Amino acid sequence: MLKRLITSFIFLLALQPCWGGPLGTIPTIEEDNLRLIFDFRSDLWSSPYTYKDSPVRIVGGDIRIPIYKSETWSASARIFDENLQLGRAQFNLGGESIFIGTALQNQGAGFGVRKVFASGSMMSVFASYATASDVPWGAPRNDYFDGTISYRMVTGNDYHWIFAVNQSDNRGIYNGMPYPFIGVVQDIWPGFRFSLGLPFLMLEWGATEEWVTNFSLTPFGVKLATSKNLDHGFVFQAKTALTVRSYMFDTRKDNADRLYYQEIFAEGALKKFVTPQTGISFALGAAVDRRLYESERIYVPNSKVTTIKNDFYGRLGVEFRL
Repeated sequence: MLKRLITSFIFLLALQPCWGGPLGTIPTIEEDNLRLIFDFRSDLWSSPYTYKDSPVRIVGGDIRIPIYKSETWSASARIFDENLQLGRAQFNLGGESIFIGTALQNQGAGFGVRKVFASGSMMSVFASYATASDVPWGAPRNDYFDGTISYRMVTGNDYHWIFAVNQSDNRGIYNGMPYPFIGVVQDIWPGFRFSLGLPFLMLEWGATEEWVTNFSLTPFGVKLATSKNLDHGFVFQAKTALTVRSYMFDTRKDNADRLYYQEIFAEGALKKFVTPQTGISFALGAAVDRRLYESERIYVPNSKVTTIKNDFYGRLGVEFRL
């Protein structure tokens, strides 16, 4: 029962702003293991020795620390750092030429608590303090707070309502203002579930021993992903998505402006735990329609959009469970 409640609640978390990744990345309560996660992605065909064609790289690290667990309470902390290297420093935003530091970084720390009530309802609180800039921690205006309080109401055997309020200075929409979420999660039949509300749509279908597929559409992007367990402990994963990352670059004139990096990507990956504590994943993919623009809101540039050349990429992920 508790596992089902947690799974349902994760649907709501997909609506929240990021903890060290694209807008909409899911923060979770870590209950069992201290987890160290590292991820390195690099363009494959752009030369690292040619200034204008140097590769775009995304390097991330994530430490998830369980703090407390009981039948009704769970708590964990998280430290994260993601580094987006655009391959060059000079860009044109509108009629101006600007210089961005060697990398755009989103780094910080967060804490989450979940309480499951005797009735089966559940409340969670997530909070983090972070910086997202080419000059991280360089000025207070480059730092931001992100906090969410959510409640899952027990309303039926196969459906329930979810309510939440998020406060964030780097959400991409209505930055610095409380933002409400409301929705319903419905089990249509075994192996198929949908979540619908304001403002999101999510679907999940498939049996655990076969293909499991999920689709999500939120204000922060769209994603379609599928996975399948293979022989010898391998897992095949494939996904395609439109994602947006948000940064408060140091030289912006208006504090309300953000620098957005937007892309569409598709990749296939193989993952395997080579030991009970160590998992490795390899992925090949392509990133297209890569855009860099300045605005107060995602998807609505306030000046001319700068495009970054499409490319194939390789990705290596390593996970340690201690």
